This record gives sequence, structure tokens and C-alpha cells, in this order.
Amino acid sequence: MTGIYERHLRFKSVSNFRDIGGYRGDLGKRVAWRRIFRSGEFRNVTTEDIKRLTEELSVKTVLDLRSSSELKNNGKGLLEGSPVRYCNIAFMTDDDGDPEANAKKYDQMVNLGDFYVELMSSKEYGGKIIQALEIIGDPANHPLVFHCAVGKDRTGMLAAMLLTLLGVKEADIIEDYTLSAPYMVEVKAKFLADPKVREAAPKIPDIFWGAVAPSMEILLNWLKKEYGSAEQYLKDMGMPAGLPAQLKNILLA
Repeated sequence: MTGIYERHLRFKSVSNFRDIGGYRGDLGKRVAWRRIFRSGEFRNVTTEDIKRLTEELSVKTVLDLRSSSELKNNGKGLLEGSPVRYCNIAFMTDDDGDPEANAKKYDQMVNLGDFYVELMSSKEYGGKIIQALEIIGDPANHPLVFHCAVGKDRTGMLAAMLLTLLGVKEADIIEDYTLSAPYMVEVKAKFLADPKVREAAPKIPDIFWGAVAPSMEILLNWLKKEYGSAEQYLKDMGMPAGLPAQLKNILLA
């Protein structure tokens, strides 16, 4: 249900940008609209889109989940010097290592769900999710948009953890993940227009350009099997006791 709000917001220079409001959470309340957004990266953002981001949507904070290598190679674009508060929590760091070794490892992946499980099995990765949730949990940072490179994998995992803590049903969390799928043709074309990315593209398995329900189902099922729930996973990773209530207080309406 979107009501008077559009979930998908089209920008000229930013792909896969959407509002994650409107989903029903705990106590029959819904995730507030125009408070939290998810998207792809902003490295090519235009002045016009920065203006829309800050004036029409009133975005105060951008939370970037990309690695230091991605930042070095691709930058922040016009976010640098804009009135938006910029935060970076690197959800992946192995792109700083041996590209050939990483390519071989990813080539063994048969679905993205296994990739997500591998990432979230790390205590360090779990800690970074909590750091990101704490930034989201500060009302002074709202409205806020979080993103990675294409707004699907790292962004999708953080969105899933956030929506879970807000009491959103699993079916809606999976649906939210799959909404990235229609953007992937456009995103892939833009990436391949970059010579550096095009050179590395043959090493990227095709599954990394998809956003199918089974991928998120695998992750959510693993969390239930190994921890009992996604919330318990976050507790075991060190989540502060009051954070779920804090997120519900500021994001459910």
C-alpha cells in the first residue's frame, strides 16, 4: 500500500531510489513515509538531483555502505560540499584485496542468498549493520537515505534488518528486496559504460545482477535456523538493548 506516496522515485542520475515507508509493522502501525530511503550510489549525481534530494525530500543524511576502494575509485560526486551530512560504513572490504582471488570465490556462488549468509556470518559484518542501524536510529539524521553501489545487496541486507526490527512481515521484506530487479538492466548498462567496470565485468557472475525472492528467503531462513530470529542475530552481534524500541518509536506511525 502506498497511499498518496510513490514508493519509486525517479532521478536522472541516481538509480534504484525508493522509499521504504508504508509497510505494516508492530502494533498495526506503518513505517513512516518520506523518512527513510534506499538507493544506488550518488557518484554521478547532478546539481538538479541534489536540489531535489535536499529541497523536495528534505534529506539530511546519506549513509554510504561502499568500501574504501569504491570511494577512492568512484568518489562521492556532488555530495562533497553539499549540505547533506555524509556517513560511511564499509559493509565490504575484500575489494581491497586480490581481485583474482575474489573473482574465483564469487564464481563458486550459485545464488546470492549464500553470498549474504557468508557476509553476515562475520562478527565484524554484524557489527557494521548495528552501526548503520544506530545512525538510522538517531532522529536528527532524518530524512535519511542509505545506499551501496547498486542499492541491492548491502543495501538490501540493511533494509531487511531494519524492517525486521520494525515488525514488518517477512513477505513484505522479501517483496521490498525484489523491487530492485527491474532496475538492474539500467544499472548494469550504466556500470558497463565505465571502462574500469567494463573490464572487470566478465568476472562478475550473472547472479549478482539479479534480485529474486529466493535470495532473501535463504538469508532470512538462515537467521531463523541459526539464531531463532533476525533480531536475536543482532543481539548476539552486540546490538544495544534499546535500539529496536528506539527505531520503532521514530519510524512507525
